[in-house]
Amino acid sequence: MKKELELRGVSFTGTMVMDALCNKGLDELSLLRQFRQVLRSQVLLVMSCEVGVQALSVTSGRMIIPALRTLSAEGFQGVLGEKKPCRLCGDCLLDLTGGLCPLYFCPKGLLNGPCQGAYQGHCEVDPKKACGWELIYERLKIQGRLDALRHYADPPDHSELLPLIRLRSNLAAEIKDDLTVSSQGGSKR
Repeated sequence: MKKELELRGVSFTGTMVMDALCNKGLDELSLLRQFRQVLRSQVLLVMSCEVGVQALSVTSGRMIIPALRTLSAEGFQGVLGEKKPCRLCGDCLLDLTGGLCPLYFCPKGLLNGPCQGAYQGHCEVDPKKACGWELIYERLKIQGRLDALRHYADPPDHSELLPLIRLRSNLAAEIKDDLTVSSQGGSKR
């Protein structure tokens, strides 16, 4: 990927490989070891799931461009220290939202900016939660990238997820049938 981007005029200050990108503590240690290289960069191209992209965004303070699309998956989801910082939607906007996922940070899940329903920085839906779009605005302001707010995000395309949902539904129905038959002491034919 580096060679392809260099052919397009993108210059690199270097590359690095980090272990456990979704672990914020380990991110900080890895970045400290290569701090000068990170300071010379303006943008970090990250090949990780969105959990890792968000962790690196928080840790580095740099603009992050996610290079991969994470779709819904079962199992290990990273150890960022928050419950579910990524909805695994496959339509990552973290490069346009300062590394903060609007689906996660906005209680309403709005993709295209604030709803104007915030009061003193908190959401009208859940006053205990900060307005995700105010957080995104502040992050982009620090990065000098408020122009990113002009981008319109298309509604999510769930067509890639439909086969997975159907498969899960079919498997769940089969398991339920098996459990019903076994609890009645019979055998399935």
